[in-house]
Amino acid sequence: MDDFQQRGAESMDLAIMTSTVLVIDDDPACLQEYCEMIDHLGYSFHAAGNATDALKIIGEDQSIGIIITDFQMPEMDGLGLLSELAARYSSSRPIVALMITGFGSLDTAVEAMRHNAVDFLAKPVGRGDLASALRRASMRRAQMLGSWQLATLREAANKKKNPAVSPSTRGQTMTDFVRNIIKLRRRRMDFLDAELFSDPMWDIMLELTLAKLEGTPIPVSSACAATQVPFSTAFRHVGNLVASGLVRRWKDPEDNRRVMLELEEESFNAMVGYLSAIQE
Repeated sequence: MDDFQQRGAESMDLAIMTSTVLVIDDDPACLQEYCEMIDHLGYSFHAAGNATDALKIIGEDQSIGIIITDFQMPEMDGLGLLSELAARYSSSRPIVALMITGFGSLDTAVEAMRHNAVDFLAKPVGRGDLASALRRASMRRAQMLGSWQLATLREAANKKKNPAVSPSTRGQTMTDFVRNIIKLRRRRMDFLDAELFSDPMWDIMLELTLAKLEGTPIPVSSACAATQVPFSTAFRHVGNLVASGLVRRWKDPEDNRRVMLELEEESFNAMVGYLSAIQE
């Protein structure tokens, strides 16, 4: 694995840690075992002994993006929980589900997938199997988040009924507008604690939009510097943007020490459409 591939793999490892995991099982021994494995793997997590408590926790904690639920539970089973989650959050929040059961069968697995479970694990669940399942679930959620972010930007642009345009048609006006937004955000840090209002992913998106308007991709280090947060934190967010399909990353052919970033074309059009909508 070359240096670029290694850094890409590291960013993927960082990206999987951004979602809180909720594990649900009515068996206290199993619940404790899963929590210990999830903690060992480095994920933030919550635990619930039944579906009712799980729904309450999910409603209170917006960071929960992955659930691991037992198939057979009293009152409301795993399938019932997935159906309830789909009814409540399918249009407002990406939640990825893993199903665990001690009575695995093809029919059960198919039924779980029909209820939007992305993976199906049979008891006893080993640490390696759980780690792989969580990694797949995390990458699936990153893809979902990317699609949702693009949809949000498109919706904002459509409200203005002003289609996304190329930088050549807006010229310096749009470039100045984006540059001024970045300047104002940095100016805010002179008066208020940056950590209180930190939004690194948006800072990176603005910086990459400006770079694309100017026709010049930028290195990862420059994008990270634009966030005013620790490099490791910024690098994690770059990995999330790449995993979400919003940003393209490649090694500079003229300097193998540099890794370059650029907005994907669809992301750029959505950003320009959104910025056009708010420009007035």
